[in-house]
Amino acid sequence: MVGRQWLLLLLFIGMGLPSFGATVAEEQALWALWAAATNIPAQHEAGARACQQFQQTFPTNQLLSASQGLAAWHYLRLGKTNEALALLNAAASAAGTPVAQAGIEMSRRWLTRLDREKVRSALADYYRHNLEYPVNLQPLKKTSPNSAVPLTDRWGAPWQYELTAFKVIKGARGQRYRLESKQLRESSDLAQALAEPYAGRIQLQNLSISTMGSGVRNVAFQLLGDKPEKVLLSEGGQAAGITLAYLGAQIIIFSDGDHWLVLPRPVK
Repeated sequence: MVGRQWLLLLLFIGMGLPSFGATVAEEQALWALWAAATNIPAQHEAGARACQQFQQTFPTNQLLSASQGLAAWHYLRLGKTNEALALLNAAASAAGTPVAQAGIEMSRRWLTRLDREKVRSALADYYRHNLEYPVNLQPLKKTSPNSAVPLTDRWGAPWQYELTAFKVIKGARGQRYRLESKQLRESSDLAQALAEPYAGRIQLQNLSISTMGSGVRNVAFQLLGDKPEKVLLSEGGQAAGITLAYLGAQIIIFSDGDHWLVLPRPVK
């Protein structure tokens, strides 16, 4: 049943829906892709293939960043880093639309986590030779001359690195460290970020759309949580870490920086 659902989705996307306008076809295909991905979230191979089919069917559409980001996440969950890197680097070079800008930010976050893994690997290599971690990251330039170790995150900021002490064992210096991106802070770890339920942090309700006198369309919604907050965003706007990346004819796309959330457009 699972395989049949993904097969039908691939056929649906591959049709391209020529009887509709291009934007509507793209929105419907992305919505079908999203619905299948959320109904069967653990089917990463099938999800990645469906994203690839979307990209092949609509190679220049403005929603491409959303498909690339979702596909990259599937590949990261599968441990296929090279495939994820190709998609993230492609999304990082996009420009122009709010959804592309949100895709750039998403790429920076995941690429930073992947870069952090390279630094961790270099630190482990340093430890094997010295039985302690370095005071700063500069020695990694010498210990890993054949593989460039990224000393900054994808925003160009140096890593926040420091040695830390054990709570129980006193005097054991250079045996632990903290390594974070200034931008990501405690969410810098790749494994922890991948363990998060997809779009689980984007909790919205009571969505509605309004149009101002200037013609600008806004989406109003309420953020769930201990302190529910009412938010009004236009396309490209951000509040409480959530960006309204796309407001289309049939769908709305949000981003929390790491994940997309695709919803049907409210009637009103």
